[in-house]
Amino acid sequence: MEKRGIVMEERVRDGSRTYQRIREAILRLELRPGSVIDEATLCEAMEVSRTPVREAIIQLIADDLVVREGRSVRVTPLDFDEIPRLGEALLISSRMIHRLAAANCTLPQLKAIEAAMLAFEEGAELGDGMARSELNLKLHFAISDAAQNRYFQRFYEHALIGNFRLARAAFSQHEKANVGKAPDAATQAHLRETCRQHREMVEAIRTGDQDKSEQMAVAHESLSRGRLQRLLFGDATAAQFSLSTELPAG
Repeated sequence: MEKRGIVMEERVRDGSRTYQRIREAILRLELRPGSVIDEATLCEAMEVSRTPVREAIIQLIADDLVVREGRSVRVTPLDFDEIPRLGEALLISSRMIHRLAAANCTLPQLKAIEAAMLAFEEGAELGDGMARSELNLKLHFAISDAAQNRYFQRFYEHALIGNFRLARAAFSQHEKANVGKAPDAATQAHLRETCRQHREMVEAIRTGDQDKSEQMAVAHESLSRGRLQRLLFGDATAAQFSLSTELPAG
């Protein structure tokens, strides 16, 4: 019985590691949007059996990172026409998550949020945009966890991942040309404002100020969306696009 328990534990660990590795490959665009996922190739590359790969794919389908088309499995394509709807989903879910985090955050969860905030600030000077994005995502996942509502949490994290993937695709070429270099002036200004907003967000959660927490969620989503739209559409078009997708703050 003990031996069987050890085998089951190893299987769970293998499944979890396999899921994380494939997920990271998708988010890092190592597995490109729309590309076919070949189980045999993944098994060989990760030195695992088909079982953990198949279990990982099931979870990735639930995460909306992978789609099944008949017998084949593909990385979920990126549809830039979905940006307005994604923005709406992220804004609405973010407002609710931040209100709930201010209402429900425990001391251990607050410490986790503060640690993630400081980790982002330390990584803000990195020339690695992907590393910065992952640190930012960890902070927002920590805030999501503090909301203590798995229904809103799932909605919010789906929108976060969708936004993350779009941002990675949009910024990847720019970052490849500037790998290892310090962020340019525009990026540095954006990062300073991001860090400032993060501190206000965390303070609102720490003090239990639900209204302020929601206001910061709106401001932060606007900051993120504005930067992405400027890159994709240019300043003038982004301004018109932003006005057409803006939702009232209260």
